[in-house]
Amino acid sequence: MRKFSFVLVICVIFCAAPAIAHELILKPSGFAAPKGAELAVELQSTHVFIVKEEVEDISAIKAGIFQGGKLVESPLEPNEPDLRIDFSVKIPDGGQSSIIMANKTGEVWSVTPDGSKPGTRKSFEDQGIMVTRASRTDKFAKAIINASQSDKNFASAVGQELEIVPATNPASARTGQYFSVRVLYNGQPAALPVHATYDGFVKEYQNTYAYYTESDADGIANIKITAPGIWIIRASVDNEPGVPGEFDTRSIRSILTIQVK
Repeated sequence: MRKFSFVLVICVIFCAAPAIAHELILKPSGFAAPKGAELAVELQSTHVFIVKEEVEDISAIKAGIFQGGKLVESPLEPNEPDLRIDFSVKIPDGGQSSIIMANKTGEVWSVTPDGSKPGTRKSFEDQGIMVTRASRTDKFAKAIINASQSDKNFASAVGQELEIVPATNPASARTGQYFSVRVLYNGQPAALPVHATYDGFVKEYQNTYAYYTESDADGIANIKITAPGIWIIRASVDNEPGVPGEFDTRSIRSILTIQVK
């Protein structure tokens, strides 16, 4: 299929509730911080970009800063009044890009005659409850801090199962130009759908993005930057085989957050 890209408003509608899981988004309190600073970060779960809608289960999430080739975890604090998870990271070097990351192991949801409910296919069928479909969605998120023209750390892969790695330095991102990323699935370049939008593009509708494209065989996707501000770039893998008796299919989502000046 010929690769294409264009500006659009796209509302994604899926056939079952598990498929419309909230997106997991990292929103730092700033995109620049000096060495040793404690930077506050919000972990948001939403269908509207970027508007907080619910607090995810922190027991399934690991988040923090990528340092020394691994995730250095931060304590997570659910913030129910503000509909987010709060944590902070210590910036290791003010002169190099830092990568904040979050990984969430998905919960299994099953479609029953009474609607979608958490639980495996087997757990319901053992109770004599028919299951139409059982699925799981795993989520990954990243954000780039302290992007600078002389630094290359922004292009580091952190080893997420589905990962978006900037191919363009975020410090060089400008309105009217293309921003390129490489999509990796299990560490290998992957040709997948890629959506992107910026904070404030649309707040009236769910699952609505400013841009759509597809990564090529080398995993490269090119996004036309149409406004300054906070951008999120999303890749997804859907309908992966599940685990017999547990869930039928699995989806994987990944979102990269950058700032465009």
